[in-house]
Amino acid sequence: MGKLLRRLRGLAGVGVTWGAMWAGIGAGIGLIIGIVEPDAWRWTNPVLDWAYGMGLYGFVSGIGFGTLLSLKEGRKRLFDLSLGRVVLWGLVGSAAVPIIFSMLGVLGVAGASLVEVIEVIMVTGFLGGTFASGSVAIARSAQLKPGEEMGLLLDDPAGF
Repeated sequence: MGKLLRRLRGLAGVGVTWGAMWAGIGAGIGLIIGIVEPDAWRWTNPVLDWAYGMGLYGFVSGIGFGTLLSLKEGRKRLFDLSLGRVVLWGLVGSAAVPIIFSMLGVLGVAGASLVEVIEVIMVTGFLGGTFASGSVAIARSAQLKPGEEMGLLLDDPAGF
């Protein structure tokens, strides 16, 4: 498999994984909204609406994170990655999604005020940073050989 196809497969994998996890968070939010506001079920299904919206945000955020990580940290081995920089790329990749969506006028930010877009940026940025560090920690644990210490997951050899 060519280098480009391998990278595209990796980006798709990160996007799908993040999309599924964000969709789960969105479904939980939709369920809470449906419980608190029973009229929300009258015209739509808030669980599916939130799961779809957050899943799409997560998919695009995962691809943004993977792209930034491969462009900026592409030549480093997994254990040489700084977790601080990984969190930064996750935050930036995810925070860019609402900005792009608002410029395109799609999904939840079409016609939104600047304050609303900033609120969405804060939420997606937080989730992106969290999921980025989690993704790298999981990938590092998968690469540990039997007998190696779990402390390697938290080592930050490159520094921030």
